[in-house]
Amino acid sequence: MKILVDGLNITYKKIVSQNGKYVLLLHGWGGDLNSFRFLCEYLASKGFGVVCLDFPGFGGSDVPPETFCLEDYCNVAKKVLEAEKIDKVSIVAHSFGGRVAILLASKNVGLVDKLVLVDSAGLKPKFSITRWAKVCHYKFLKSLKKAKIIKRDLSNFGSEDYKALPQNLRPVFNNIIKTDLSKNLKYISCPTLIVWGKQDKDTPYYMAKKLKKGIKDSAIVTFDGGHFAYLQNSQKFSIIVNQFLK
Repeated sequence: MKILVDGLNITYKKIVSQNGKYVLLLHGWGGDLNSFRFLCEYLASKGFGVVCLDFPGFGGSDVPPETFCLEDYCNVAKKVLEAEKIDKVSIVAHSFGGRVAILLASKNVGLVDKLVLVDSAGLKPKFSITRWAKVCHYKFLKSLKKAKIIKRDLSNFGSEDYKALPQNLRPVFNNIIKTDLSKNLKYISCPTLIVWGKQDKDTPYYMAKKLKKGIKDSAIVTFDGGHFAYLQNSQKFSIIVNQFLK
């Protein structure tokens, strides 16, 4: 299915609810609506209605303009729900999708019934001397290049996610990672389950504990594994999510 949101074609999928409840699945950066395919099928078998979408720039959805920011991604998800006349939904979100879910839940009280944050992004990382040194080095080289003192290619700087992006999505990525959602946590009033890989290096476990501290009605479940531990424990993860949403 497709919907036009602010000039962008958005691809999404909907499974009609048998129990009156809907779940919105939000994939991580670089993923698509198939990232939660196993969970989609499992929840549908339990009677839940499921909506999953391709965020702009991924899957079958259009690439957004360079000015696109987190609020715009949040608006896309909201418009899909409005188009399907869904006014109450639970959300399961991984990594970048967690950013969108946190913003949705904190700014739309009453819309989100329950929230599952899976190795979620959205919080400012702890200070790291190594990271700080890399950023300073990059900014210094960038200033030299701008002044035409050097001609060095700087495209290899940045995270693996950043380097894997096409050039036109890099400014969007930069817009998003600058957003710290720590202050939004206190406005999330729905029951929240925080699912984390204990060895996650992309969004370290201390972020899970910070989410729990900031969200009043929340609990943590951990798996052995890294940023995609939920995939390595897909059956157990599906059962836990189903029990929580019921």
